[in-house]
Amino acid sequence: MTTSRASSLPLHDPSTSLESLPGQELLRLFEAAPLAVIGVDRQGRIVLVNARAESLFGYSRQELFHQPLDLLVPAAARDRHRSHQEDYFANPRARPMGVGLDLVAVHRSGREIPVEIGLSYVELGDQTLALAFITDITKRRQAEEALRRYASELERRVAERTQEIERRRRVAEGLRDILAVLNSGRPLREILDHIVLQALEHLRPDAVAIYRHAGDPGGDPGPSVGPAAAESTPPGRLLAASEGLVVDSHTGMAQANRYRSVLAVPLNVKGAIYGTICFYYYAPRTFSQEERELAVAFADQAALAIENARLRDQVEQAAVTAERHRLARELHDSVTQTLFSTALIAEVLPGLWEKDPEMAQRRLQELRELTRGALAEMRTLLLELRPSALAEVDLPTLLRQLAEATTARARIPVQVTVRGEGTIPSEVKEVAYRVAQEALNNVVKHAQAPGAQVELTLGAEGLVLAIYDEGRGFEPDRIPAGHLGLSIMRERAEAIGGILHVMSQPGQGTTVRLQWIRPRDEKASPRRRERR
Repeated sequence: MTTSRASSLPLHDPSTSLESLPGQELLRLFEAAPLAVIGVDRQGRIVLVNARAESLFGYSRQELFHQPLDLLVPAAARDRHRSHQEDYFANPRARPMGVGLDLVAVHRSGREIPVEIGLSYVELGDQTLALAFITDITKRRQAEEALRRYASELERRVAERTQEIERRRRVAEGLRDILAVLNSGRPLREILDHIVLQALEHLRPDAVAIYRHAGDPGGDPGPSVGPAAAESTPPGRLLAASEGLVVDSHTGMAQANRYRSVLAVPLNVKGAIYGTICFYYYAPRTFSQEERELAVAFADQAALAIENARLRDQVEQAAVTAERHRLARELHDSVTQTLFSTALIAEVLPGLWEKDPEMAQRRLQELRELTRGALAEMRTLLLELRPSALAEVDLPTLLRQLAEATTARARIPVQVTVRGEGTIPSEVKEVAYRVAQEALNNVVKHAQAPGAQVELTLGAEGLVLAIYDEGRGFEPDRIPAGHLGLSIMRERAEAIGGILHVMSQPGQGTTVRLQWIRPRDEKASPRRRERR
């Protein structure tokens, strides 16, 4: 069918002698080609058009013959096209064939057509024609544009997803930081302030406030959202807020007329509504489910901080109560008994003095020792009640009071020997006192010793504290489980950089020795350092 059309429709200008040339068969091949084929002579005139070119450009071949090729070239590209055409015809054999050139052609309607052109030439008789093999790539361009749009959309989605992942990572880190602060033992106000700062960063409100309700409403109202939330939130005492938040001096609430949107979440502590955390925004807005969940997470963290603070208060109160009970037992077991013995001796002393003055003198001396011991025991108990007093009394005096108290309580003599002098840091003093206290307690409870000795050596190098007894001794490597005295003494010594030695054998008594060496930068002038 294509051949028939080629014989009935002129492929070239009838005024030329091309039909008599040997290339007639070649012209039939051009006509049958699936590509649009345009032939141009040296003058830039179109002299060859196949059927596919007619369909592509919307012209009949009669309309295109002898027309300049500029007819099919956009106006903006015609000058450059003519220059290339002249160069090409100057020596077509030296020009390589152009393949895959993406250009733009013009349809009869004026519509621009994206095309791909392959250039070559052919000699028909004495004429040389430049040939353009043209493919309409509109669909390809559309596919490429669609692919570019898809790639751009995909890139945008990836960027958004990356930003979302990064945001969630920062939120996770913020919540992890809050958990670290919750476990740090900081005051409740500092923890709530930290939660407020994290909420400002991740929910981007204009202000954040945490309130404690004045009343005790029941039930969980859930998050409150919208301009009316500030008015519906129960008023209460302000616990924490971001800077710049304007608060009503009477209710403690933020002034609702300054904000158009509020996200309020109750603080549920042990099943009761303790308060509210509010996120304020100047502009009206709605809140996504993710924002609501994040607000609830911050509320849960604040509630956990409040619950932990309550538990710490309860633990501290329990510790205070337990300490009071212990001191009461100590008073009953030591001082009260000592004073009771003192009272008995004092009652019989007048009659005994008349009957046996020598015995009365001994009882009087015993009375003096009992009262001194009771006084020392009271001082020791006062130190337990006010630990800061340890820093106000020098170590030799503390050790003598401890020895007198032990003597009065256990009725065993404890001698204190002090050699040298010097100042030591308060933390070292406290550790030395606690080690001596624990060692003498062990002497009283376990050693069955007739007495004990405490020796303290002070100097520029540091201190050495030793507690000796001649009791039954023990094997340090076979201490029963549950006896923590020695391990506690070692931990105290390690805390100040000291060394604790415990030397004992069954039947040979026990020696507890604490050595602390003053750091090099403190050896030069310890007295001057203390005065500063």
